[in-house]
Amino acid sequence: MKKYFLITLLFLPLILSGCFFNKKNQAPQVNQPVEQTYRSQDFANFNFTVKYPNGWDLTENSNGLLGDLKNHISFSQRFVTGIGESISVIVVKTADRQKLLNDYKIESQTQTEISGSLGLNLNGVLPAYDQERFEAVLAESGDYLILVKTNLPGSAEFVAFVGRLSFPKLALPSQKPKSDKITLSLYFDQVDSAEQNFDCNAKTVKKVTVLRSEAELGLIPLVMKLLIQLSAPEDLAKDNLSSGLAVNSRLYSFGYENNKAIVNFDASLNAGGGSCLMTLRRSQIEKTLMALNQVSDLQIKQVEIQVEGDAETALQP
Repeated sequence: MKKYFLITLLFLPLILSGCFFNKKNQAPQVNQPVEQTYRSQDFANFNFTVKYPNGWDLTENSNGLLGDLKNHISFSQRFVTGIGESISVIVVKTADRQKLLNDYKIESQTQTEISGSLGLNLNGVLPAYDQERFEAVLAESGDYLILVKTNLPGSAEFVAFVGRLSFPKLALPSQKPKSDKITLSLYFDQVDSAEQNFDCNAKTVKKVTVLRSEAELGLIPLVMKLLIQLSAPEDLAKDNLSSGLAVNSRLYSFGYENNKAIVNFDASLNAGGGSCLMTLRRSQIEKTLMALNQVSDLQIKQVEIQVEGDAETALQP
């Protein structure tokens, strides 16, 4: 009897916890996807796709500018308290640009990158919605305009949303005549043949004509790679030029945000030391990038140089 009593005491906790009887009733855990993908309907060969957070509400409507086509898509955050974010994507014909923007009081605009090409970042208020503030990105693709708007300007979710948006042949209408080739200005230092020195500032331009990249933003990595490739001392010596850049330097990545060109190099850009050398390198990169404004639709007003993703330690002596 004592033997059975001891066995009961040993297994009683397991029985109560349901280890023997509840296994069949336990539902398998399924990991929910973090985001979903939305694909728009076809607007005469124009469409877009975007990934948005799982759990957000999705609504599709028509604003009438494209007939009955559902060209106004809203992605709304579910919330319990506070203000939830609502991100809208609106597609209209390019000819209806003013009709689209009539409800927006734009206070400022800058040139930015969207889906691999140029767009406009807009900030302002919506008078019809009790002066509600907004931030939007507007871009043109062929016969269509696409507007992406949030009711929470500066939100990280909006930045991520725009970064996940994809649609074809995106470009602002060109204000400058285009040809298959483009002449770029690369900046170097002029060596004084008598004293064999330089003044730490790139002042001399070397012109290079190359095939034009398909997208305007492609000019940023193109001109940086050319500046590096043409920095070989033996080649520059023929023209009494000098470069602070080493030919083994590598451009890791680039970006463009609110009229600011961002270029990220490998660690070799910081190698060598010396304030004069670092000043020359910065001068070459900044002036060469700013010169793109003269031959493209880019409106670069600021240059950010990074090394291994860090701007604070870049080109420090």
